[in-house]
Formats: sequence, C-alpha cells, structure tokens
Amino acid sequence: MFRNIRKNTDGRRLGLYIAGGAGAAYVSYKLVRYAVSAIFPGKFPGEPNTALLATPRPHVPLKGDFSVNEVKVEDLKDVTAYDYIIVGGGTAGCVLAARLSEDPAMSVLVVESGHSDLRQLFSRFPAGYTNLFKTAADHDCATAPEKECANRSMQWPQGKMLGGCSAINAQIYNKGCPDDYDEWAAQGLEGWAYNDLEPYMKKAECFTPNPAQQPLNDEDLRTHGTSGPWQTGYTYLSSITNVFLDAAAQAGFPRIADINTSKGMNGGVRFQTFISKNGQRSSTAVAYFTEDVLKRPNLSIATGVNVTRIVFDTSSSTPRAIGVEMASGAASLVRYLAKARREVVLSAGAVHSPHILKISGVGPAAELNAHNIPVVKDVPHVGHNLADHLIVKVNTRVKPGMTVEHLAHPLKALPSLLEWLRYGTGPGTTNTAESAVFYRASEHPTAPQSIKENDLTSGPRSTDMEILSCAAYYMGHGLTPNDLSLDYHSLGAILLRPQSRGTIELAGADPFSKPVIRANYLSTEHDRNMLVHGVRVCQEIVQIPTYQKDAFVQWEMPERAISDMSDDEVLAYVRKESETIYHPMCTARMSKDQEDGVVDNRLKVHGVEGLRVVDASIFPTPLACHPCAPVVMVAEKAADLIKEDNRNYQGPI
Repeated sequence: MFRNIRKNTDGRRLGLYIAGGAGAAYVSYKLVRYAVSAIFPGKFPGEPNTALLATPRPHVPLKGDFSVNEVKVEDLKDVTAYDYIIVGGGTAGCVLAARLSEDPAMSVLVVESGHSDLRQLFSRFPAGYTNLFKTAADHDCATAPEKECANRSMQWPQGKMLGGCSAINAQIYNKGCPDDYDEWAAQGLEGWAYNDLEPYMKKAECFTPNPAQQPLNDEDLRTHGTSGPWQTGYTYLSSITNVFLDAAAQAGFPRIADINTSKGMNGGVRFQTFISKNGQRSSTAVAYFTEDVLKRPNLSIATGVNVTRIVFDTSSSTPRAIGVEMASGAASLVRYLAKARREVVLSAGAVHSPHILKISGVGPAAELNAHNIPVVKDVPHVGHNLADHLIVKVNTRVKPGMTVEHLAHPLKALPSLLEWLRYGTGPGTTNTAESAVFYRASEHPTAPQSIKENDLTSGPRSTDMEILSCAAYYMGHGLTPNDLSLDYHSLGAILLRPQSRGTIELAGADPFSKPVIRANYLSTEHDRNMLVHGVRVCQEIVQIPTYQKDAFVQWEMPERAISDMSDDEVLAYVRKESETIYHPMCTARMSKDQEDGVVDNRLKVHGVEGLRVVDASIFPTPLACHPCAPVVMVAEKAADLIKEDNRNYQGPI
C-alpha cells in the first residue's frame, strides 16, 4: 500500500513538474513575443536596395585613376533626381530629412552607410550602448598614435546607423552654456547667439519632468520644449549618484536642479537624457522618423550605401554641387548616381564630413594634389581645427548594491532586463553616466596659478571642466573586463575647452579608406595642467567624509590615493589612461570668410554653390558640453535656413 502511495505521489510530482515546465515555457514565450513586438517594428526604415532610389552605372576599380571613372555633368542628365540629397542619416541628418520633407513639393533623399538603429537591441536598451562598440553599428575609427598620450592609437566609436551617434552614445541631454553661443555671435556670425538658438532647442524637445526625483521650478520648466518630437526626461538613479552629488556639494560644488537653462551649467547636477516614456532611447531616428514621416512619398532613405563623392558642375567660375555617387562597397563594380536639383547637404559628422569633402575635391589643395584628387575648390580649413573632449577616469570600489554593475553580468542582469522589457522601468533605463559636476577651473581654490591666469571659458556662465560620475566600472570604453561580483564607481575629469587642435586627413584617394585622425591631444601645457588638476578634484570629492562613510571601499584605478602622487606621476597616469568622450567637432568650422573657416553663417561652403554642412563639424569653437543636443539644434536651424533660401531660390532646376 505504501508503495502505491509513493507511486501516486511521484506521479503527481512528475505531473506538477511537467505542468510547471510547460507553464514557464508558455510565460517565457509570451514574454519574448511581447518583447519582440514592443521593441522591433514590423518594418525597418530605409531601403537597402539602392537601385530602387538611384541610377546604376558601371565602375572600373582602378586605384588612383580618376579619369577612368570620372562623373561628368552630362552623366547626371537622366538619372534619378531629388531636390535635396542629405549625406548621412545620423544625428543631424534625420532631423533635416524630417523637416525638409514637411513640404510635399520638395523631394528628399537621405544616404546612410549603416542600417536602421531599430535593428539594434542595445541601441534601444539605454544601459547597453557600449555593446555596440566595434560592431557593424560602429564606424570603429581610431586615431593615429598620439604622441602625448603614450603614443597610443585611441579608439573613436562613431555611430553607423540611422540616428548616428544619438543611437550609440550615453544619451546625455545637455544644451550647452549660453556664453558659448554668444561667443559664436561675437565672431560676426549673425543668427547664432543663444537667444537666436534657444527657440530651436525648444522646438525639438518634448520634456517629461519627474518632480518626485528632480523637482524643477516654473522658470526652469519654461526653458524646456513640450511638443517637439525628441523625448527627454530622467532615467534610473543609482544610490552612488546621490552620494557623489552630496560629497561634491560638500567639496564646494553646489547642487543645481537643471543645467539646461539660461543660468548656465556650473554646479553638481543629475543629467537629463533623451529617453522615451516607455524607457527606450529616443535617438533622432526614433524621434524624427515616425511612422507618418516615413509614409511621405517625397522622402527616400537609402541604407547600407556609402557616398563615394559629391559631383560638381565646374563649368563656371564658382563650382556647384549637383549630385552624389554612391557604392555599397570598395569592390563593387557598380556605382549609383543621384542628382540634386537644389542642394547637397553634408551631415556625416565631424570625422566623415571633411573626409567626403576632400575625396570630392574640396579641401586644402596641397593635400588633394598629394593624393591625385582633382581640386574643385581650395578650402584650406577643411579637416583642420579638430577639437575633442578628453576624459581621464579614476575608479573606486564601493559598497555592494550602490551601482548598476550587475547589468554587465549575464545572469544578474536578467531581472532588470525583464523589467525593462515588460514595463520600460528599472536599472535598465540608466545611461550609467547619471550625474556630473561642472565648474570653471580658474575659480577653483586648489587650481594652480597657471590655470587661474589662463581662463579659456567663454564667459561667467560657462565652464571648462567636468567631473563625470558613472555608476559602473568604465575603463577602455566600457570594454575592459572587471570583477562582476563587486561594485565600482568611475569618476572622470573631462577637459571641455581644450586648447589643442588636430586634423582629419586623407589616407588616400580611395573613399573607403578610413580617414587619418590626428587629435593632437595634450599638445599644450594648459591642457596637461587642466587634466592633472581635474584628476586631483576627483580625489577631493572621494576624500569627503560623506563619500568615505557611505560608499568608499578602496581605490582601484589608480591603485593608490591620488593625494600620494606627484604632479608628474598624475600626468603619467593621464597620458596612459585618457580616452575620448566621443565629442569631435569644429572640422568644417563656421566663419565669416574662407580665410578662417569652411562654411558661412548659413552653413554654405565658402566659394561653392549648392553645398552645405550641417553637423558638429561646423562649430566655430568647442562647446563646453555634451554636444548631441546642440547638433539637433543646428539641424533644426539649418532646416529653416534651407527652407528660407528655397523660397528665394533662383538657381537651375
């Protein structure tokens, strides 16, 4: 009898196991199905078959011989034509395409070398962006060996998909300092003062406040847009972030509610980010390429194809951009042509816009001649004046549970991933770089006299140094392995107004050869002194009793306290561990004339008709901020400039 009871019990237990397993499988299936339907659309934006959008022509792959594959004006006579061709569907390109195609009478073609950002889960998942580095969604650029940075070739991630860098970066929404823009206007660039530009920032933005986490007063709220396409707001907040901001306040950096106002940026702040209400990244592709926009018959988006050159009509004294040549790859025997009836707009970013100009014959004549590229227009400043923000990180180990380090663990991350998939909330919505301190180094009490006597900020509301707080171990662009059973806090000193300038140069005439990036980091004594000082300020914050009591366990990087290191030792650490924080700019800078830059205040290339540049390369001077929001602003303004010029257009059709 007992044997029968045991058999019955075993049978019931087996039945429960089977039922439980089936139930778990069903729930998992439903969750996966829900996640797929919630994250991935039925159709991705972009047309990968370029032949449907442009006219093919044969190509003979001969290196260095332009005459064989020369594109002449008559070659464009019967090809597919658009009013505007936008080269680059990145941060600025998506904004431009959406705005210009608002006029149904104007046809727009966007050409993007990557594919839709909606294909990339780690673009949609805010905490996952570093997983996109060194993938097909990244141009995977690198500098030439940097002499002052231990002769290292330094990685430069650049978004290669619709949305560009707005689809791969840390999502920080930072408009910039009013004084920085007023500095542009003071250089004679009419229409580029802060008061001129603020309406475009508000036009782009749809801000969702969160009074429970970060209350804002009415004055601050009025500086934000509420009806634009680009969603901004607040993400998850790790406990280390409040400890950092409290310690920073005790170290002399008062906490402020909002850096995106006319009052300036100086102080400690929790970042706003471009995140949607369902907890996903709001790239410019997501924000501006809505379903209704993509249905417009006058908007075409070519993906997975590269612009190999801009085509010019040089029959008159002033060359005119009249179209583009495209190819899917270097070995392709087919090129595609598209004609621009009105303008070609270059929005490929501060690295690739000057590169495309140069391979098309617009740039320094001596460099073009050296690579046997026919000179269309000698514009000496193309690819020069490169500025970038350099970061030096230090790491502490902190008490368990204070950071989002668990998101890097394949098992520990599952609950947060499921919460994000189901509700769009939780740690998965963090951008990891949750807060920062901004300050003017010349006003800091421990700054050396050399810094106090050499203030490079644009004005009293501006800043030149940032201490970034990252709620995770972030070394080697987040790809350096660490002990995932522990919690780490990264603090990064960022030089926001560098004195050093670099170049974007040609490696050759082949449009598929990567440009040579010479950032020229730390080439001035001022820049070296500033970052040594910034690293010491990181130490000052960590030494505050609040941080020591509530968070600190030990130093990880460097392995000993910075206060025990000499300036020479700190500088050696800076040279060895510094990295880009992904903000290249100024390589086609705006100026009053060609003697000092590349484009005018309407973003038209000096001495060339039918060609504009619209991206971070046009910044006249470096902005002391995270520049994604300023790029969107530039694109919004550029769209209005182009529409205005279109109404007065007198050129050929």
